[in-house]
Amino acid sequence: MMIRIFILFNIYYISLTLSSRLKYRESVTENVELYHTITSLDKMISVNYQQSIEFLNINSPYTTYFLVDGQKLRTSRLIDREEFCRIKLCENSQCHPCEIYMDFVLKENGQPRDIISLILTIEDVNEYRPQFSDNSRNDQTIHLNISEGVPVGHILPIPSATDKDGEDDELVYWIDKNKKIPFELVSFGSNQIALNVTGPLDRELEDFYELQLTASDRENLTTTISVHISISDINDNVPIFDQVNPYIINISENTQPSLTKSLLRIHAFDNDSNDNSRITYNFSSQVSELIRQTFQLNSQTGELFLLQALDYEQYKEYRMPIKAQDSGPVSVPVYTLVIINIEDENDNKPVTNIRTSEYFQFNNNTLYISEETPINTLLMHVIVQDLDSNLNGKVQCWIESSDYLKLNITNALNNMFSIYTSQLFDREQQSTYSFHLIIEDFGLKIRHRVKHDLRLVINDINDNPPIFIQSYYNLTIEEEQDYEQALIRFEANDKDLNESSQITYELMSNEYKYLFYLNEDTGELFLREKLDREIKSHYDLIVRAHDHGKYPSQLHTDVICYIKILDKNEYKPEFEKEMYLFHGISETISINTSIGFVKAIDRDKNLIIYSISSSNFKIDSLTGEIFVNKQLDYDANDSCENLFVTAKNQDGLNSSCPVEICLQPINEYPPELHIESRLIYVNIDNTSFIHMHAFDRDRSPLSFLSFRLEKSSKCNLTCSSNGTIYMDKNEHCIGIIDLFVSIDDNDRYPSSKTTNETIRLVFYSNIISLQQILFSSNYKFTIEIIIITIILILIICIFCLIVYVVYRHRRQISLSKSTQLNNIKDQIGFTENHGLLNDGPVDVTNIKLKPNTNSDTSSSFNDSCYGSSETDVYHHLSGNKLAGKILISSNDKYIILCKDQNNINHDETNSSSSSSSPNGNNNSNLITRYQSNNRTGIVQAYHTQIKSPNQNLEFFQNNNELKKVTGSTATTTTTTTTFNYRNNTPLNEYYL
Repeated sequence: MMIRIFILFNIYYISLTLSSRLKYRESVTENVELYHTITSLDKMISVNYQQSIEFLNINSPYTTYFLVDGQKLRTSRLIDREEFCRIKLCENSQCHPCEIYMDFVLKENGQPRDIISLILTIEDVNEYRPQFSDNSRNDQTIHLNISEGVPVGHILPIPSATDKDGEDDELVYWIDKNKKIPFELVSFGSNQIALNVTGPLDRELEDFYELQLTASDRENLTTTISVHISISDINDNVPIFDQVNPYIINISENTQPSLTKSLLRIHAFDNDSNDNSRITYNFSSQVSELIRQTFQLNSQTGELFLLQALDYEQYKEYRMPIKAQDSGPVSVPVYTLVIINIEDENDNKPVTNIRTSEYFQFNNNTLYISEETPINTLLMHVIVQDLDSNLNGKVQCWIESSDYLKLNITNALNNMFSIYTSQLFDREQQSTYSFHLIIEDFGLKIRHRVKHDLRLVINDINDNPPIFIQSYYNLTIEEEQDYEQALIRFEANDKDLNESSQITYELMSNEYKYLFYLNEDTGELFLREKLDREIKSHYDLIVRAHDHGKYPSQLHTDVICYIKILDKNEYKPEFEKEMYLFHGISETISINTSIGFVKAIDRDKNLIIYSISSSNFKIDSLTGEIFVNKQLDYDANDSCENLFVTAKNQDGLNSSCPVEICLQPINEYPPELHIESRLIYVNIDNTSFIHMHAFDRDRSPLSFLSFRLEKSSKCNLTCSSNGTIYMDKNEHCIGIIDLFVSIDDNDRYPSSKTTNETIRLVFYSNIISLQQILFSSNYKFTIEIIIITIILILIICIFCLIVYVVYRHRRQISLSKSTQLNNIKDQIGFTENHGLLNDGPVDVTNIKLKPNTNSDTSSSFNDSCYGSSETDVYHHLSGNKLAGKILISSNDKYIILCKDQNNINHDETNSSSSSSSPNGNNNSNLITRYQSNNRTGIVQAYHTQIKSPNQNLEFFQNNNELKKVTGSTATTTTTTTTFNYRNNTPLNEYYL
């Protein structure tokens, strides 16, 4: 009892002591630098300088990691959280969180006053990736094995990963699926993972699966490893033949037995592996002994061999079941059927049996048919027998003929053919046809063909009547004449045969049988009595020819014989009229137009021939119709033409009849005034009237000319309708008068025509002569011509002035545009040291033209005038115009020196000086003339002297003229050695 009380007291004291301790929490990250201050006393309690702390237990393991420096707790070595957990410095076994409990003694002035407890948490730094325990390297693979027969839901464990940071329970796993797999990742407590089978496994479809397993810690540091899952096989598949249908082969009955050359190979496959897929082949137990003696089956390869010869006539087919079975446990056999068809060899020819219709006769390969046989008539059946089978026993039949025979052949039944007609036959055109009946089988290797030569004979029927050789007969005989011989012989032909072609003639005109006799056998016609033309002039006899055919009926044909009785020619032709009149024929009638008929009659009924006696007309010799033969003209010929028409018979007897043809005039031409009536000279003292003369080319009797005169304003002149002009004696008409005269022909067919003319009347007298009148008229005419000429000259001058003004205006516009160019100050070519501008001789050999490199433009010196694109103008020099380039500026003055090989020796200022050059070289000419820029028009010149080996060329009078150009105020004796080229504007340029 005392012991229990003592224990309870101690426990109470200890708990009271612990409860009175000061407790604090602090944390530090692993792997901090040495002597890192973790905490200090002033953070825990309010302290003074006399207080300090010390470890309560100096022998504690953590005193090697930490040190107390007065009032601060520092690290004395690197702190590794994993090492703390490994050596179990932390309080719990899992070391999560990793906490260290440390006790300190609080001293004041060296004396203990209290105990301070510090809970120090070591915070982890995630410095390690997860690592799978079974693999030291991340690129290795986890190999798993599972049977394809496991059920769905089966668990397949997977080795898990570890984390040196001590966070194994916090690892997260997942699978990267690149395709659909029958697995699902599952996890258990304490870092355990596995694969759950979510679908059936089939090694035959997939024999392995490859997936990527990834482990990640709390800081997302990951490690990925491949997981290879192999699927082990079970015998769950039976053999499968490579074709579902039976194996069917066709072999010839002549196939030779062989143990090396197989007939076919039976093949099956098993999706299992190893012994589960090894297959053996055998005949089924149902296979007969005959098949086993005839064929041999290789159990390993499935090849089928022929052991003995085949006979198609005994067996046309063999059927044998074949068994295939794998070598695995609990194997199941499967079966297929092999069918071997024996092919027959084509060793039999077709045998033909021809059967004709009972209506036709068939003898010695000749078929006799009637020519009345209609189309699609069955002629024969062709029955063919072939002992072979299939295509070897199937035949085709066709007909070949060179006689254009048209027959239709059809295949009614197997190897039985029917032949029909496909045309109508005419024995008279063709009586016999030859054709070939060809029969051929469809043998694949060898074809047998049988050929039958047949004839088709067409039997005749009475289908053609007799045909006379002439469609009609003409016969002429004389009256009162005896004829002992036959007058004519009638002949007819019949295309039929035998009695159908025998012809008998018969005279059908019974009323004339007393005059004529017809021999029925020969067809000859005889005259019984003399004929009298006066009684009857002609006879029309009908003669019949009939055959003796009976089928289908007797046929006949009639023909007419025209018999004409000739009379003696006693009469000539007589016209019906004594005279034929054809009046009112238009003169514009066309050629070959009919104007009428004439007719003559011959009592002897002879043929009459007509003729005409005029070349203007022609007549139809048989009908008597008269036609226009030439173009008629009433004005050129007589209005009426009298001619004769002659009618003549065949014996030359003829008669003539007068014919009168009169034309109807046409008003074609207008009246015309005579030339002497256009200008009439009239002496008023000698006459009082004037007569105008006109004519009309038309000769129409109804036409007459009438005149109508315009009233004159000068003289009182009157005009009658006959063209007479009367003058008034009270009017004294002197001079020239022009009058307008209208002339009408008054012809109304088809209409009248009028002519308008102007006549001139010249009146004179005995006092005033005709010459005076004509001179006065000519003078006035000359004055009119002069006035008209002056007016035309004035118009031409005004037009030229306008053209000149327009030209000047356009030229001024062009010059104005050229003067408005921009300043081109530096676009100048110059020589070395301006040698050409010096006053004195210049050596040509030292002249070198250069472009100004300070030019504001990019023009080249080689361009004309230093590449200037300014307008081409003319420069006036001594009255001559020379083409060149000019640059003008409104503000500055400058010189242009240009190089131009095309302008050499073109100096027209001093032709005597520039016509030749030293050594024949044209590069020695240089002349430039200038004027001031103030546009005064005063030309000032300067002179440049060029030195050459042969002569010294001077182009101006003296050297002092250069001073005028420079504007120097010095006298002519003053020497100027400088020259400002910007003070002058060039007027003209000549070039080197």
